[in-house]
Amino acid sequence: MTRADHDLIPEAALSWHRAGKGAALATVIETWGSAPRQAGSQLAISGDGEMLGSVSGGCVEGAVITEALDALQDRKSRILTFGVSDETAFAAGLACGGTIRVLVEPVGEGAEALPEALLADLADARAAPRAMAVVTRPDTWTRALVAPGQDPATDVRFKSDRSGMEEDGRFIAVHNPPLRLIVVGAVHIAQPLLQIARTCGYAPTLIDPRAAFGSADRFPG
Repeated sequence: MTRADHDLIPEAALSWHRAGKGAALATVIETWGSAPRQAGSQLAISGDGEMLGSVSGGCVEGAVITEALDALQDRKSRILTFGVSDETAFAAGLACGGTIRVLVEPVGEGAEALPEALLADLADARAAPRAMAVVTRPDTWTRALVAPGQDPATDVRFKSDRSGMEEDGRFIAVHNPPLRLIVVGAVHIAQPLLQIARTCGYAPTLIDPRAAFGSADRFPG
């Protein structure tokens, strides 16, 4: 199952870090009210200002990127809060009426940083693909990868496919394999359907015994 390029956010952060550019990963950890994106949504930022993903659909990305670049300098993780009642609401542009909290983590060295080895193991699990969760304790900045069957609270989140904060203060970021979509019949409407499915994060499979209909020319990738 191949993920869409725009969904390779942890992988992009790892690649930028290993290329010597520096990288930070921003993740929505909590939302209240009307929020642009749900918990678990991510944005990768390189030290050169490259970015992939989104934590708010464009509303607060500028402020998050600024904090991410600062995190690359001081090597400290941080949690940001954006909402219409906040003094930065107009500057940040969160106009939907809700509130979001965003975790920003520099990748690599530092007591509070996201370890490269953990990010690499996560990328391997996503490529397999295997379900995996990153469990973070912001009070101690400890992190662990948790697979299905290892923690009851994490298992609940695997089943619901929902990342979020637990009552004990842990943030659980769920990385499930893409949902499969079986398309039977390599007809003309299946061509845009498969493209849309990949864009939306599905792993489509096309079934048609007619080689001419299901050719690579008609259905690349």
